[in-house]
Amino acid sequence: MMELNEAVSVLIKGLEGAVTEAGFTLVRPENIDKDALPITVDKETGKTFIDYNGESGKIRLQIDGVKLSLLFSEDDGDYKSASENYFDPKDSDERDIKSLCNELNETILQKYGKNRTAGGKAKKIPVPVSKTAVKNGTSSYDGNTLANRLSALYPDLKPYYKENFEEYGEFLPDTFFTEHANSYIMNTIRLGIKQDMTKLFRILNDIYENGTNDTQSLVAVTILGEMNNDPVMLENASAYMCDDLKQTVILINKFLASGSSKKLREKLKNPPPYKPKKKKSGGLMSQLMGAGSQMPQQ
Repeated sequence: MMELNEAVSVLIKGLEGAVTEAGFTLVRPENIDKDALPITVDKETGKTFIDYNGESGKIRLQIDGVKLSLLFSEDDGDYKSASENYFDPKDSDERDIKSLCNELNETILQKYGKNRTAGGKAKKIPVPVSKTAVKNGTSSYDGNTLANRLSALYPDLKPYYKENFEEYGEFLPDTFFTEHANSYIMNTIRLGIKQDMTKLFRILNDIYENGTNDTQSLVAVTILGEMNNDPVMLENASAYMCDDLKQTVILINKFLASGSSKKLREKLKNPPPYKPKKKKSGGLMSQLMGAGSQMPQQ
């Protein structure tokens, strides 16, 4: 856990090399103490800004709640988003912030560095849904947002997160979790260390309670169904799951451990091959819950 000022200080230091190489300098707002952080806070919106100027344009880091946006501006034009990242010092340590810096540095150098890609455009990763949008009722969390947050919790997942989007042109959460993220999550649950469990289930509970139906299925079935009704893991997880999630996960795990779940379990282990988006009816959790209601009583 870090304080906001501490996290911002680590963030600025971590970007120093890349922004200098790209030809930018940090802007210190007027009328601030020499030892104060070079940040600007918009009193109306509460957003925090860290600005850099250079001959090629401007770079801005914008912190809005738990979202950090990397913005570029050229020829004194409007700022355009280059990347969106989950940023919550309360859920982070110095290693997490440095990992975030590596990602931001890569995007900055792709755009402005000496060895930037043709056209200088970094391929954008889908923008996660913000807590503000959920709170205002304008959006619900999706699988990409869950993956984004968990990649901040488990920095080793970030390359797989990027590769998933780059390979398919859109984010495929089932593939990301079954092939990569679940092993990290299951290890955390298996060990049951309080601090790690609290961080993990703060994310899972929030996403489940405020997610789309597909996202709830992702949490309850694709991820937590991986516990395979293991009594130790279920006991470890039960203390941290919100009530709605706990009831669903217990039912799903019982069903997945039963003989009649063989086909659905194979579906979990082997997600269908990628196909372009089309309208779907129902979901895997609906199938499980429907089958679970017919499960023999134990």
